[in-house]
Amino acid sequence: TKLVAWWGAVLSTGVLVWDIYKYRRAGPRLRFCVRDGLILMPSDDERTFVSSEVTNYGDRPTTITNLCVAYFKSPLSLAWLRNRATRNWVVANTVGGPPLPFKLEPGNVWLGLAEQTPELEKLGREGLLYFELYHSHHSKPVRKRVRFKEGPPAPSSTT
Repeated sequence: TKLVAWWGAVLSTGVLVWDIYKYRRAGPRLRFCVRDGLILMPSDDERTFVSSEVTNYGDRPTTITNLCVAYFKSPLSLAWLRNRATRNWVVANTVGGPPLPFKLEPGNVWLGLAEQTPELEKLGREGLLYFELYHSHHSKPVRKRVRFKEGPPAPSSTT
């Protein structure tokens, strides 16, 4: 009977560890990727865009609520340490892709484009520029830094 008791204790401990692991991994898991310098094809104008691609590789859906831009002057500033951006913007209308808010099911991808303006490039080269993704399962955003490639500045829009 001692052998059976030990076997039961080991097995129940293993099941407890497995359940804790499953609990910690449950819910939406988002992969957020930001790319700069994209041009739509076919297109008459030469506007460039910053794309935001979100993939839900978790096991539950979530709702993407906002896409924002945050600018910090430097990584050693008090604002960066306190997580208070120097300037903030909300990307109100994304080009292409479904509008926000958007329910992102497991295994699906959402893609949105924001216009890459010369002001945005200047701020991205002078300081730290982040795209922030807000969703319904967490109060803090998923944040990705935008690093603009060196080269000529983006043409300004004429619209």
